[in-house]
Amino acid sequence: MYEGKYLLGTSIARLCSQSGKWKWHWRKARDALSHGCTGKGNDQVRFELAYKAFAPQLKIIAPWREWTIQSRHDAIAYAKERNISITATAEKIYSRDSNLWHMSP
Repeated sequence: MYEGKYLLGTSIARLCSQSGKWKWHWRKARDALSHGCTGKGNDQVRFELAYKAFAPQLKIIAPWREWTIQSRHDAIAYAKERNISITATAEKIYSRDSNLWHMSP
């Protein structure tokens, strides 16, 4: 626990999930990896450092920094316009990370 209240299950799960993502991309001979982090939190650092550790030769695509997505509402609209299935809605914009250790709020 961080500061006696924040469970670090999500932090460790990020590295594990990105390791799996890298292995999948490697088998498919991809040339880039992407993430949907907002560009202002710790998750982007966790994802990108994991990518660089596992596959430094792959380009990292960060849509929130590179495209015109400026908010979670923009991201939801982007997914909806392209028929991408997501669990977030305009009313519940935050996702829940459920993993072996806990579920983040």
